Amino acid sequence: MAATENIHDAAIVGGGIVGLAAALALASAGHRVALVERTPPTRQRGALGFDIRTLALTPDAAAFVCDLGADLDVMAPIRAMHVWEFDGTSSLTFEHPGALARVAENSDITAALWGAAERRLTLFAPTSVVGVDASPGHMTLALEDVPAGERGSTVSARLLVAADGESSVVRALSGVAVRREPTPRHGMQRALATIAKTRRPHGDTAWQRFGATGPVALLPLTDEHHVAVIWSASESVSTRLAALDDAAFIAALAEETEGVTDGFEAVDRRVSFPLQQTLAADLNPSPRTLIIGDAARTLHPLAGQGVNVGLEDVRALAAQAAAGGDLGAAGRWGDFARARRVRSKVMIAAMRALLTAYCGANAANPWMRLARNATIRRIDASPNVKAHLIREAFGLGPLADFGEGPKSAKGS
Repeated sequence: MAATENIHDAAIVGGGIVGLAAALALASAGHRVALVERTPPTRQRGALGFDIRTLALTPDAAAFVCDLGADLDVMAPIRAMHVWEFDGTSSLTFEHPGALARVAENSDITAALWGAAERRLTLFAPTSVVGVDASPGHMTLALEDVPAGERGSTVSARLLVAADGESSVVRALSGVAVRREPTPRHGMQRALATIAKTRRPHGDTAWQRFGATGPVALLPLTDEHHVAVIWSASESVSTRLAALDDAAFIAALAEETEGVTDGFEAVDRRVSFPLQQTLAADLNPSPRTLIIGDAARTLHPLAGQGVNVGLEDVRALAAQAAAGGDLGAAGRWGDFARARRVRSKVMIAAMRALLTAYCGANAANPWMRLARNATIRRIDASPNVKAHLIREAFGLGPLADFGEGPKSAKGS
């Protein structure tokens, strides 16, 4: 049995953005926190000078991670967004005087938060969790590959938080099943991520076009001639695109985005990954275990909401933990887990509906196309509707309320 003085208030497994944010937020509330991570993050740069892995943060999410140690100056604002489709006559434009979102390089954020974690937390890294044991009053994690001379091979905490991604070890060790939802057309989809240099300045604008087999997005970066590219397509199309040389890929991307940037001058290497929406069956499988972030659910990247919903988890977690006391007390996290799972279902359903409308089996049906275009025209002509959609994208609308639980859990 672990000595009382060696038991942390919380142990977070996973040193990605969500895990680091959870650990730092709990530490900021006065809790003693341990963080376990297999591979400490480092700053990544591709051939064009940017990390290929990027994300779009809502204004609240960006402010939250900056409060924890990230830097707003390395995030590019999206001040306008243009959405259209391959088979339509209408388009949708959103604008915001501040920013609709902030585009960040993944390793910029994780490296900054890791630096803050090194100063404020007890770190177990690089190491992996190989076992979880429940004892009266705490959970104990068995670790492997602990560097020689550094701490022990176990860590104990009153609350265990799994933030270790879609292939969560802690979730598996906790016996939690996962429902996996196939994409709606052509079987599995894959996404290609890269960085492209544009001929025309992006003007802080993001573009998203729904193609015949999936959406492609161009997100502005801090240099006015560089954008992050996320291109989702059927597995066969993605395989073909991944095999193209740079010149052929540039030509394909320019055609797919209909020349909105006057073409591209260069492209970085391409990273391909499978796309599937998932949801864990239980986010609070024991009184002292919580599952958050991608370990709890994964979303299709077409709306860029995955990490934002994960950070919603963290803000709700921090609000609930602010009362202090035993973080793993019986019954403490039931409402949190139910609310966050409802929020997950709402977001998964929203992504499913968008994919079905634009890329589903009946997407090319003339009546479906007519309905889409009529709807888009009405939305684009209504400032009030667009303002509501922006609030939903920010996580501030009624759909977000489904998963917030007590209002105090909401971020500022």
